Amino acid sequence: MLMLVFLAGYVLLLLSEPITAGTVHGYGPSVLGNASYTIPFAAAACAASGAWEGARLRRGNVFGQTPSRSRLAIALPLLAPVWVMGVAGMLIAVGIGVSAAGTLPPFSHLGMFVVFAMLMAAATLAGYLLGGLLPHLAAAPLAMVVGFCLTAFPGSWDTPWPRHLVAGAYDSCCSIGSVIDPAAVWGPLLFTGGIIAASLLVIAQASRWKPLAVLVAASAASVYLVVNLSYSPVTDRNPDALVCDTAGAPEVCLWPETPDRSRIVATTRTYSGRLQSAGFPVLASFTQNRDLKPGQAHFGGKGQVCEQDVAANLTNTLLPPIPECARASRKYPAYPARGPLTAWLTAIATQTPPAPVQGRISPDDAKLAHKILTLPSDRQHAWYETNRTALTGCDQNPTLNPEGASR
Repeated sequence: MLMLVFLAGYVLLLLSEPITAGTVHGYGPSVLGNASYTIPFAAAACAASGAWEGARLRRGNVFGQTPSRSRLAIALPLLAPVWVMGVAGMLIAVGIGVSAAGTLPPFSHLGMFVVFAMLMAAATLAGYLLGGLLPHLAAAPLAMVVGFCLTAFPGSWDTPWPRHLVAGAYDSCCSIGSVIDPAAVWGPLLFTGGIIAASLLVIAQASRWKPLAVLVAASAASVYLVVNLSYSPVTDRNPDALVCDTAGAPEVCLWPETPDRSRIVATTRTYSGRLQSAGFPVLASFTQNRDLKPGQAHFGGKGQVCEQDVAANLTNTLLPPIPECARASRKYPAYPARGPLTAWLTAIATQTPPAPVQGRISPDDAKLAHKILTLPSDRQHAWYETNRTALTGCDQNPTLNPEGASR
């Protein structure tokens, strides 16, 4: 009970901010993904408490007194409250995420919570076995450190698959357009299931080869499932869930959790009309689906689309993506042109003076865009085309001086 108080306090006071910061409002899968920040701390608490119970039985020489009950019958009632403590800690983390998201996790993602529960059981049983081998005072601290390290550190390794065995990348789940990859659920379920089964066989004093065979088989199967997963164990969401407004042009397809969809659609069409009137090509459809069809543009980033982001999303479709040569060579001389172009296109779409935007438009970019807007239309477009072309490659410098663009 005392360990539960410490765990609950730690989650509520120190982990609530990272949990809520990454949770997407209205999207249940992100609740479970961000609750995974608690795994290392809950697993450490379970391992330490399990080790304490194991060391207590060892110190009392309970099994050397010919007890009437089996070893499992003695150990499991002591370890069940420890496991419940770990699960309760994870439930508190989920509750924090639910309060931020305003919705419960969907049934399709509850396998992630089963993984949480299995990790707590594996940590509890492994800690119990460690407690039966070590001196009483050393068992709990060592189990706590080992439990934390084995669940927290794989997430920082360059090789991605070890993190997936302990749900070490669940915090990547889930942006509004992604769902958990089933392999990222089945992998840790098999891995922790193997640890649990092997631990129970050891407690029951089965022959040595049985727990070893179970652990090796489960580990091999789980590694096979996750070895090809990337650093983020997510996959694209089914696009059938998109809600498309086809009552006007352009078509706008948004995820159903998007707040104020009608206002976003109206704003998108207003800004698109202004850009089109200014001579820019506007695509027929904007969608949050990653798999684009001809005539479609990806609308928005990984999170929710907000009305204040519509202009930036539209202007991004009129600028070329960063070319591969820039990623390979780390040289992109035309990059300084993106800020002024973004400011200029945003001002045209919103019909407001260019303004600085932190991380996107600097005060100098806004000042230059304001200067460009005072030029005749043909010179503005010449400046835009010159710099847009430069942004498509890695061998041209930007022509930020509007006088140079007109020559």
